[in-house]
Amino acid sequence: MPHGSSVFQAHWNCDCKLCGPKRTAVRDLVASFSSIPARWIADLAEHHGEFLPLPMWGTLFLPQNSCDVANIGDLLCELRVESDDDATFAAAGWQEVARTGILAREFDGELLLGIHGAGYDFYEAHWSGLYDALGYRWHTT
Repeated sequence: MPHGSSVFQAHWNCDCKLCGPKRTAVRDLVASFSSIPARWIADLAEHHGEFLPLPMWGTLFLPQNSCDVANIGDLLCELRVESDDDATFAAAGWQEVARTGILAREFDGELLLGIHGAGYDFYEAHWSGLYDALGYRWHTT
């Protein structure tokens, strides 16, 4: 088994000098985003008379750093339609961030990020991929 991997060959929980700093950097990236209850956005969309389906996870994330917003914007791609939910999100203007499974949509002048899932480690499944896609190397400096 490779260094620090679990029985599932996952390295996310490894605390070695190679994995620990990257995990900390990914957590720092996500911590820099504002998190808001999805219900607030649903209420605001309803107030605007707009149909806005929201990802399953009850929290949405707003990148606060303008560089993060621009860099994430550069990674947006058409949402792959593999289910009825995907079709609904795509029709409502949601896109995917660099095939990370993170959904993104501009709403009320802000870039919203959301995850349509629950019951697994978002850091390993999504946020680490975002960090890599952004090309950040905070863990090596």
